[in-house]
Amino acid sequence: MEEVKLTLTIAGRPLTVNVRKDAEHYFREAEKMINDSFFDFAKKWQYKDQQDLNNMIMLDFVVRLIANQERLKEYDEEVVPMMESLLKLTEEFPID
Repeated sequence: MEEVKLTLTIAGRPLTVNVRKDAEHYFREAEKMINDSFFDFAKKWQYKDQQDLNNMIMLDFVVRLIANQERLKEYDEEVVPMMESLLKLTEEFPID
């Protein structure tokens, strides 16, 4: 897979990474999300240095990730049995 060298700017600092070409859009979107969060937190919170804001952003993202994973697990636990039941029904009533 082809790789590209990206220079992203996170909170005003350049960061160079090598990524697969087909994943570049994820890194660009991450750059935007992080910067948006950084400036939102900078407006709302008092901080001593940039590291404080970076830690708040990281904590916020990880908490949201954990909550989303929990919701997906609950969804899977509800939906998968229903889909299995539907599959059994479709096997019992074949469509010509």
